[in-house]
Amino acid sequence: MAEGAIKPEIEGSLQSKLVNTTNEIQSTLRVNNPVDTTSSRIQIIWTPRFIIVFALITIFVLTMASLLTQGWLDGLYSGLWIFQPYIIFIFLGWLTLFIISHSNWIRIASIFGITCSLFMTTYIAIFFFNSDLSLHVHALINASTCIALLGSYMCLSIDKTPINRLDAWLFGLAPLIACIVVTLIYFLTPSIERSLITLENAIAATALVLSILVLWVRPALWKSQPGPTLLFGSVPLILLIRALSDKVFSPSNFFLAKVLGGPIPYLPTNESNFFFTQLSLLLLFLGIVRLIQAERQSSNKY
Repeated sequence: MAEGAIKPEIEGSLQSKLVNTTNEIQSTLRVNNPVDTTSSRIQIIWTPRFIIVFALITIFVLTMASLLTQGWLDGLYSGLWIFQPYIIFIFLGWLTLFIISHSNWIRIASIFGITCSLFMTTYIAIFFFNSDLSLHVHALINASTCIALLGSYMCLSIDKTPINRLDAWLFGLAPLIACIVVTLIYFLTPSIERSLITLENAIAATALVLSILVLWVRPALWKSQPGPTLLFGSVPLILLIRALSDKVFSPSNFFLAKVLGGPIPYLPTNESNFFFTQLSLLLLFLGIVRLIQAERQSSNKY
Protein backbone atom coordinates (compact mmCIF):
# COMPACT_ATOMS: atom_id res chain seq x y z
CA MET A 1 0.00 0.00 0.00
CA ALA A 2 2.79 2.46 0.83
CA GLU A 3 4.52 1.72 -2.46
CA GLY A 4 1.30 2.31 -4.42
CA ALA A 5 0.71 5.60 -2.65
CA ILE A 6 4.22 6.88 -3.33
CA LYS A 7 4.14 5.98 -7.04
CA PRO A 8 1.35 8.42 -8.06
CA GLU A 9 3.09 11.18 -6.11
CA ILE A 10 6.31 10.59 -8.07
CA GLU A 11 4.44 10.53 -11.38
CA GLY A 12 2.59 13.75 -10.44
CA SER A 13 5.83 15.53 -9.54
CA LEU A 14 7.44 14.43 -12.80
CA GLN A 15 4.47 15.67 -14.80
CA SER A 16 4.52 19.02 -13.01
CA LYS A 17 8.25 19.38 -13.72
CA LEU A 18 7.65 18.50 -17.37
CA VAL A 19 4.87 21.11 -17.63
CA ASN A 20 7.07 23.75 -15.98
CA THR A 21 9.94 22.98 -18.34
CA THR A 22 7.64 23.20 -21.35
CA ASN A 23 6.28 26.55 -20.16
CA GLU A 24 9.80 27.91 -19.68
CA ILE A 25 10.79 26.85 -23.21
CA GLN A 26 7.68 28.44 -24.69
CA SER A 27 8.24 31.69 -22.80
CA THR A 28 11.87 31.74 -23.94
CA LEU A 29 10.80 31.28 -27.55
CA ARG A 30 8.25 34.07 -27.22
CA VAL A 31 10.91 36.43 -25.91
CA ASN A 32 13.55 35.49 -28.48
CA ASN A 33 11.32 35.44 -31.55
CA PRO A 34 10.89 39.25 -31.78
CA VAL A 35 14.66 39.70 -31.42
CA ASP A 36 15.34 37.21 -34.20
CA THR A 37 12.72 38.83 -36.41
CA THR A 38 14.11 42.28 -35.78
CA SER A 39 17.66 41.21 -36.48
CA SER A 40 16.57 39.58 -39.74
CA ARG A 41 14.99 42.87 -40.82
CA ILE A 42 18.13 44.94 -40.33
CA GLN A 43 18.97 46.49 -43.70
CA ILE A 44 22.72 46.61 -44.35
CA ILE A 45 23.28 49.22 -47.04
CA TRP A 46 26.98 50.00 -46.76
CA THR A 47 28.29 46.58 -47.73
CA PRO A 48 32.04 46.25 -48.46
CA ARG A 49 31.39 46.00 -52.20
CA PHE A 50 29.17 49.09 -52.22
CA ILE A 51 31.69 51.09 -50.15
CA ILE A 52 34.43 50.28 -52.68
CA VAL A 53 32.24 51.16 -55.67
CA PHE A 54 31.04 54.38 -54.02
CA ALA A 55 34.60 55.44 -53.14
CA LEU A 56 35.93 54.62 -56.62
CA ILE A 57 33.17 56.66 -58.31
CA THR A 58 33.87 59.62 -56.02
CA ILE A 59 37.66 59.55 -56.46
CA PHE A 60 37.51 59.03 -60.23
CA VAL A 61 34.96 61.79 -60.89
CA LEU A 62 36.67 64.32 -58.61
CA THR A 63 40.00 63.65 -60.33
CA MET A 64 38.43 64.01 -63.77
CA ALA A 65 36.58 67.16 -62.67
CA SER A 66 39.87 68.80 -61.71
CA LEU A 67 41.52 67.85 -65.01
CA LEU A 68 38.49 68.88 -67.06
CA THR A 69 38.38 72.24 -65.30
CA GLN A 70 41.98 72.94 -66.20
CA GLY A 71 41.40 71.91 -69.81
CA TRP A 72 38.34 74.16 -70.03
CA LEU A 73 40.28 77.11 -68.64
CA ASP A 74 42.96 76.49 -71.28
CA GLY A 75 40.29 76.69 -73.99
CA LEU A 76 40.64 73.07 -75.18
CA TYR A 77 36.87 72.50 -75.27
CA SER A 78 33.57 74.06 -74.26
CA GLY A 79 31.60 73.06 -71.21
CA LEU A 80 28.79 71.82 -73.44
CA TRP A 81 30.52 68.47 -73.97
CA ILE A 82 31.38 68.07 -70.30
CA PHE A 83 28.07 68.58 -68.53
CA GLN A 84 25.78 66.64 -70.84
CA PRO A 85 27.36 63.27 -69.82
CA TYR A 86 26.80 64.19 -66.15
CA ILE A 87 23.14 64.85 -66.86
CA ILE A 88 22.78 61.62 -68.85
CA PHE A 89 24.11 59.58 -65.92
CA ILE A 90 21.79 61.41 -63.52
CA PHE A 91 18.84 60.78 -65.83
CA LEU A 92 19.67 57.05 -66.04
CA GLY A 93 20.03 56.94 -62.26
CA TRP A 94 16.57 58.42 -61.70
CA LEU A 95 15.13 56.08 -64.33
CA THR A 96 16.72 53.05 -62.65
CA LEU A 97 15.40 54.16 -59.28
CA PHE A 98 11.90 54.55 -60.73
CA ILE A 99 12.01 51.00 -62.16
CA ILE A 100 13.36 49.10 -59.15
CA SER A 101 11.68 51.03 -56.32
CA HIS A 102 8.61 49.66 -54.51
CA SER A 103 7.85 52.99 -52.84
CA ASN A 104 5.37 55.35 -54.46
CA TRP A 105 7.09 58.36 -52.92
CA ILE A 106 10.46 57.40 -54.41
CA ARG A 107 8.85 56.81 -57.78
CA ILE A 108 7.25 60.26 -57.72
CA ALA A 109 10.61 61.72 -56.65
CA SER A 110 12.21 59.93 -59.61
CA ILE A 111 9.67 61.48 -61.98
CA PHE A 112 10.56 64.94 -60.65
CA GLY A 113 14.26 64.06 -60.98
CA ILE A 114 13.82 62.92 -64.56
CA THR A 115 11.96 66.16 -65.29
CA CYS A 116 14.82 68.13 -63.76
CA SER A 117 17.32 66.32 -66.01
CA LEU A 118 15.16 66.98 -69.07
CA PHE A 119 15.02 70.69 -68.29
CA MET A 120 18.83 70.84 -68.10
CA THR A 121 19.15 68.87 -71.34
CA THR A 122 16.68 71.23 -73.01
CA TYR A 123 18.78 74.21 -72.03
CA ILE A 124 21.94 72.55 -73.35
CA ALA A 125 20.19 71.80 -76.67
CA ILE A 126 18.99 75.42 -76.95
CA PHE A 127 22.47 76.68 -76.13
CA PHE A 128 23.98 74.39 -78.78
CA PHE A 129 21.63 75.41 -81.60
CA ASN A 130 20.96 79.02 -80.63
CA SER A 131 23.03 80.65 -77.90
CA ASP A 132 21.10 83.93 -78.23
CA LEU A 133 17.80 82.21 -77.42
CA SER A 134 19.39 80.47 -74.43
CA LEU A 135 20.10 83.87 -72.85
CA HIS A 136 16.40 84.71 -72.96
CA VAL A 137 15.03 81.38 -71.70
CA HIS A 138 17.75 80.55 -69.16
CA ALA A 139 15.96 82.16 -66.22
CA LEU A 140 12.75 80.30 -67.06
CA ILE A 141 14.45 76.91 -67.43
CA ASN A 142 16.54 77.58 -64.33
CA ALA A 143 13.38 78.23 -62.27
CA SER A 144 11.71 75.11 -63.68
CA THR A 145 14.77 73.00 -62.88
CA CYS A 146 14.89 74.25 -59.27
CA ILE A 147 11.16 73.62 -58.79
CA ALA A 148 11.53 70.06 -60.11
CA LEU A 149 14.46 69.51 -57.75
CA LEU A 150 12.38 70.78 -54.83
CA GLY A 151 9.52 68.41 -55.75
CA SER A 152 11.92 65.48 -55.82
CA TYR A 153 13.41 66.42 -52.45
CA MET A 154 10.01 66.77 -50.81
CA CYS A 155 8.99 63.29 -51.91
CA LEU A 156 12.29 61.79 -50.78
CA SER A 157 11.99 63.48 -47.39
CA ILE A 158 8.52 62.01 -46.83
CA ASP A 159 9.42 58.44 -47.78
CA LYS A 160 9.94 56.09 -44.79
CA THR A 161 10.22 59.03 -42.39
CA PRO A 162 7.73 59.70 -39.57
CA ILE A 163 6.02 63.09 -39.78
CA ASN A 164 6.04 64.94 -36.44
CA ARG A 165 4.55 68.30 -35.48
CA LEU A 166 7.61 70.26 -36.69
CA ASP A 167 7.44 68.58 -40.08
CA ALA A 168 3.71 69.30 -40.37
CA TRP A 169 4.33 73.00 -39.70
CA LEU A 170 7.22 73.03 -42.17
CA PHE A 171 5.27 71.46 -45.03
CA GLY A 172 2.18 73.48 -44.22
CA LEU A 173 3.84 76.89 -44.06
CA ALA A 174 6.48 76.37 -46.76
CA PRO A 175 4.21 77.19 -49.76
CA LEU A 176 2.87 80.31 -48.02
CA ILE A 177 6.33 81.52 -46.99
CA ALA A 178 7.65 80.85 -50.50
CA CYS A 179 4.91 82.95 -52.08
CA ILE A 180 5.54 85.79 -49.63
CA VAL A 181 9.31 85.73 -50.21
CA VAL A 182 8.96 85.68 -54.00
CA THR A 183 6.47 88.56 -53.88
CA LEU A 184 8.72 90.64 -51.62
CA ILE A 185 11.77 90.06 -53.81
CA TYR A 186 9.83 91.09 -56.88
CA PHE A 187 8.33 94.28 -55.47
CA LEU A 188 11.46 95.32 -53.55
CA THR A 189 13.44 95.22 -56.77
CA PRO A 190 13.73 98.71 -58.31
CA SER A 191 11.06 99.26 -60.93
CA ILE A 192 13.68 99.92 -63.61
CA GLU A 193 15.19 96.42 -63.10
CA ARG A 194 11.89 94.65 -62.39
CA SER A 195 10.83 92.15 -65.07
CA LEU A 196 9.61 88.61 -65.59
CA ILE A 197 13.20 87.43 -65.26
CA THR A 198 13.30 88.94 -61.76
CA LEU A 199 10.28 86.85 -60.80
CA GLU A 200 11.78 83.70 -62.31
CA ASN A 201 15.09 84.24 -60.52
CA ALA A 202 13.28 84.77 -57.20
CA ILE A 203 11.37 81.52 -57.68
CA ALA A 204 14.59 79.63 -58.45
CA ALA A 205 16.42 80.98 -55.40
CA THR A 206 13.46 80.32 -53.09
CA ALA A 207 13.10 76.75 -54.41
CA LEU A 208 16.75 76.01 -53.66
CA VAL A 209 16.47 77.40 -50.13
CA LEU A 210 13.37 75.26 -49.50
CA SER A 211 15.22 72.23 -50.91
CA ILE A 212 17.79 72.64 -48.15
CA LEU A 213 15.19 73.23 -45.43
CA VAL A 214 13.01 70.18 -46.19
CA LEU A 215 16.08 67.99 -45.71
CA TRP A 216 18.40 69.58 -43.21
CA VAL A 217 16.07 71.08 -40.59
CA ARG A 218 14.27 67.79 -39.93
CA PRO A 219 15.99 65.68 -37.21
CA ALA A 220 14.00 62.59 -38.22
CA LEU A 221 15.76 62.54 -41.60
CA TRP A 222 19.22 62.71 -40.03
CA LYS A 223 18.29 59.70 -37.89
CA SER A 224 16.57 57.56 -40.53
CA GLN A 225 18.67 58.30 -43.64
CA PRO A 226 21.67 60.55 -42.93
CA GLY A 227 23.54 59.58 -46.12
CA PRO A 228 20.97 60.75 -48.69
CA THR A 229 20.15 63.77 -46.51
CA LEU A 230 23.75 64.95 -46.59
CA LEU A 231 24.34 64.19 -50.28
CA PHE A 232 21.12 65.65 -51.65
CA GLY A 233 21.12 68.63 -49.29
CA SER A 234 24.64 69.62 -50.32
CA VAL A 235 23.60 70.16 -53.95
CA PRO A 236 21.43 73.30 -53.51
CA LEU A 237 23.81 74.58 -50.82
CA ILE A 238 26.77 74.47 -53.22
CA LEU A 239 24.74 76.12 -55.97
CA LEU A 240 23.67 78.96 -53.67
CA ILE A 241 27.17 79.51 -52.29
CA ARG A 242 28.61 79.51 -55.82
CA ALA A 243 26.10 82.14 -56.93
CA LEU A 244 26.80 84.27 -53.84
CA SER A 245 30.55 84.07 -54.44
CA ASP A 246 30.20 86.26 -57.54
CA LYS A 247 30.76 89.97 -57.02
CA VAL A 248 27.26 90.59 -58.34
CA PHE A 249 24.74 88.02 -57.09
CA SER A 250 22.98 86.44 -60.06
CA PRO A 251 20.17 84.08 -59.06
CA SER A 252 20.03 82.74 -62.61
CA ASN A 253 23.60 81.47 -62.21
CA PHE A 254 22.69 78.21 -60.54
CA PHE A 255 23.02 75.10 -62.67
CA LEU A 256 24.56 75.63 -66.10
CA ALA A 257 25.03 79.37 -66.58
CA LYS A 258 28.55 80.58 -67.37
CA VAL A 259 29.93 77.06 -67.87
CA LEU A 260 28.51 75.69 -71.14
CA GLY A 261 30.56 77.92 -73.43
CA GLY A 262 34.15 78.93 -72.99
CA PRO A 263 35.57 80.79 -69.98
CA ILE A 264 34.20 84.31 -69.69
CA PRO A 265 37.03 86.87 -70.01
CA TYR A 266 37.98 88.73 -66.84
CA LEU A 267 35.63 86.62 -64.69
CA PRO A 268 37.62 85.53 -61.60
CA THR A 269 35.11 82.82 -60.67
CA ASN A 270 35.46 80.84 -63.92
CA GLU A 271 37.33 77.99 -62.26
CA SER A 272 35.03 77.73 -59.24
CA ASN A 273 31.91 77.91 -61.43
CA PHE A 274 33.09 75.03 -63.60
CA PHE A 275 34.41 72.78 -60.84
CA PHE A 276 31.64 73.25 -58.29
CA THR A 277 28.94 72.76 -60.91
CA GLN A 278 30.51 69.36 -61.59
CA LEU A 279 30.70 68.72 -57.85
CA SER A 280 27.01 69.47 -57.35
CA LEU A 281 26.04 67.10 -60.17
CA LEU A 282 28.36 64.44 -58.71
CA LEU A 283 26.72 64.71 -55.28
CA LEU A 284 23.29 64.43 -56.88
CA PHE A 285 24.38 61.28 -58.71
CA LEU A 286 25.93 59.79 -55.55
CA GLY A 287 22.68 60.39 -53.67
CA ILE A 288 20.80 58.51 -56.39
CA VAL A 289 23.31 55.65 -56.23
CA ARG A 290 22.82 55.45 -52.46
CA LEU A 291 19.04 55.20 -52.92
CA ILE A 292 19.42 52.54 -55.61
CA GLN A 293 21.54 50.46 -53.23
CA ALA A 294 18.91 50.83 -50.49
CA GLU A 295 16.14 49.73 -52.87
CA ARG A 296 18.20 46.74 -54.05
CA GLN A 297 18.83 45.62 -50.47
CA SER A 298 15.14 46.06 -49.67
CA SER A 299 14.17 43.95 -52.71
CA ASN A 300 16.59 41.18 -51.72
CA LYS A 301 14.86 40.82 -48.34
CA TYR A 302 11.63 39.90 -50.04
